[in-house]
Amino acid sequence: MKKVIFIPGFTGGKRDMYVIRMVLSNFEVIYFSYDTWLNKSLVDYSLELKKFINTLKLKKGEKISIIGISVGGIIARYYLEFLDNKKVDKFVTLCSPFKGSLLASFALLFLRKQRGLEDLKTNSQFLKNLNHKRLNGIKEKNFWSMLDFLVPGVSGKGRNPEHT
Repeated sequence: MKKVIFIPGFTGGKRDMYVIRMVLSNFEVIYFSYDTWLNKSLVDYSLELKKFINTLKLKKGEKISIIGISVGGIIARYYLEFLDNKKVDKFVTLCSPFKGSLLASFALLFLRKQRGLEDLKTNSQFLKNLNHKRLNGIKEKNFWSMLDFLVPGVSGKGRNPEHT
């Protein structure tokens, strides 16, 4: 059975996987657990993702797919672009803030300084570096919406986008 890693977004959890598991009932959907309050940098979470994927029991030549919602897609993209992309053949993002999120700046006014939110601010150096590189050899689909309240406008429009 094909393995699919599911990565939730900001403040997300296992409950976010319910619909994904229903839609992908013919796949083994595996939850990647991390601190979704983003107290650490997104690079740190990408390194955790790398360790997590390295613990999977993959057969020789077996490839996995990744689905990331919101910041989960950003974490996965960093992993694929800068850390390792040899074990992944498909990558899907849903409303990921590739060009930043105003919510990150707003949330930082009320929450203590969370490094991951700093990385998600519009025009952050992290996002500039991330958007500078391209994935090679991986099928990628990015779903975004102009009506998304948390990832407004074209901020969610990544590579190979599909407006929903």
